[in-house]
Amino acid sequence: MKIPIFRPDSKFIRLWEVVIVSITIYNAFLIPFRIAFQIRFDGIWILLYLIGDAILIADIFLRFHLGYFDRGEYIADPQMIAQYYRSGLLKRHLIASFPGDLIVRIFFPKSLFIIALLRLPRLLRLPQFYRIFNRWETNIHIDPTLIRMCKLVIFIALITHWVACGWFLIGSLESRYGESWLINKSLESASTKTQYMNSLYWAITTLTTVGYGDITPATEIEIIFTLIVMFLGISMYAYIIGNVSSLISNIDAAQARYREKLNQIQTYMRENKIPPKLQQKIRDYYQYRWIENRDIRDYHILEELPHPLKMKLALQLHKEVIEKVPIFQGATSQFVEEIVMALKPEILPPSEYIIREGNWGNEMYFIKRGLVQAFSEKTGSVYRNMAAGTFFGEIALVYEQRRTASIITLTYCELFVLHKDDFKKVLENYPDFASHVTKIAKERYEAENKQ
Repeated sequence: MKIPIFRPDSKFIRLWEVVIVSITIYNAFLIPFRIAFQIRFDGIWILLYLIGDAILIADIFLRFHLGYFDRGEYIADPQMIAQYYRSGLLKRHLIASFPGDLIVRIFFPKSLFIIALLRLPRLLRLPQFYRIFNRWETNIHIDPTLIRMCKLVIFIALITHWVACGWFLIGSLESRYGESWLINKSLESASTKTQYMNSLYWAITTLTTVGYGDITPATEIEIIFTLIVMFLGISMYAYIIGNVSSLISNIDAAQARYREKLNQIQTYMRENKIPPKLQQKIRDYYQYRWIENRDIRDYHILEELPHPLKMKLALQLHKEVIEKVPIFQGATSQFVEEIVMALKPEILPPSEYIIREGNWGNEMYFIKRGLVQAFSEKTGSVYRNMAAGTFFGEIALVYEQRRTASIITLTYCELFVLHKDDFKKVLENYPDFASHVTKIAKERYEAENKQ
């Protein structure tokens, strides 16, 4: 069976990366623990090790069928993929997957320290863990702040765990010469849980430079290790503070811009003595924009896209609504594309008129979000309520006539407006379809006037 070439941004590869990250983190925690505490792991632990190792080996074979991007160009040629992998990560991955510990376990099952030590090459996968997290920050639909926070938490936990394991290992080795922190604390014969908890306690207090002096180094090697950890703690402190500050500033950046804008608007309204009722209405309007979409509307933030991409996105969002309009039915895809690109966004608060009965009409409307009501101001009759996905005012694009009804917003509404001048410019490029539009509009116009 021929194995297909997988895209690096496919759902399967994203799920596979989650598995690889989980195995890498598992190894990063368990391998140092086994080396330091020399605990025998049997039963389910052996099974987990075998499954993890099998997946890492399978990952090597998978990467010979994993496409990649080179300066924006997707490469799916098997020979180029193989060459790319061989020249990059293949050697490291082969070393990381070598089952040396299993071989030693077969011939020397009691050599716990050597068995654990031979699993250290698995940690060569750690750089891959960071590369995957970096891709997740930009490629998957998850808040990048959340990804960065998870990466920071895992980094802190790993460093603290490694320091704790190193501290215990040094104490255990020094105990053979009659002096160590373990002997001073009478922990040389304690349970593994108690030993690890005390080691972790020392690691945290030393890394955070708030050591209480209840666990102290007893030999020169322990003093040297303590000094190294203190220096590491200072570096980690700076790294963590910098990252957390960056995360908080990213979280609050949009809110800070919103508050600054709102302060400017309120100052402007006070200086110009705007009536309090109108001031409140304007504040409510900006509050709505902030609550709904953090004051960033999709049609503004995407202005930097090139025209073809912008057009495809607009079609994805609005094509279905456009095709429901009777005068556009039967139109070519090119015509629909140009109509979609001519739409203009508009947000209105509740109880605002969109159309007034008796006024001249020069545009039609599409409802993206919200609820409006069509009624007669002369008779007070309510014709209908319209929600997202509906449209109104299309006859005004073809005929010069006054509006026959009023339309008012019942909630906050996000609309798209198609102006008559923009419609005529599009229609000029499609003279054959123009006659069809005129015919349909005439039929609907006559039908409305009969009613």
